[in-house]
Amino acid sequence: MAQAAGGLTPNQAQVTGHLRQANAPLTAYQVLGRMQAERGAVAPPTVYRALKGLQDAGLIRRIETLRAWAPAATVSPGVVVICDDCGTVRSMQAPDVLESLHLCLAAEGFAKARQTIEVHGRCGGCAADQT
Repeated sequence: MAQAAGGLTPNQAQVTGHLRQANAPLTAYQVLGRMQAERGAVAPPTVYRALKGLQDAGLIRRIETLRAWAPAATVSPGVVVICDDCGTVRSMQAPDVLESLHLCLAAEGFAKARQTIEVHGRCGGCAADQT
């Protein structure tokens, strides 16, 4: 498989470009539509393979509550905060929250739990615009 700059396949590079240009997370079908607009026929599995590879590499993250994808600001675990007004998505470090969660899970017998913590609300910029 051919590699683009940065060790990405051409499809991964194109998907990454679309996600970075977007003002909000994109669904797989939104990415597909943008790719098809650029180069014609693109099959859904092409997009899903690219998304999977980018996620496995830690370059993008799935926003579970939106069923969409966004560039990953950080690979380390944290809390994903999502502005419901402007669509901004960012990672926030919350080591105490994660440690407390893992302690509670361990007390319940969970081992190697995978967590996704997503918080929806209004970012500082949008909250300030409402005042």
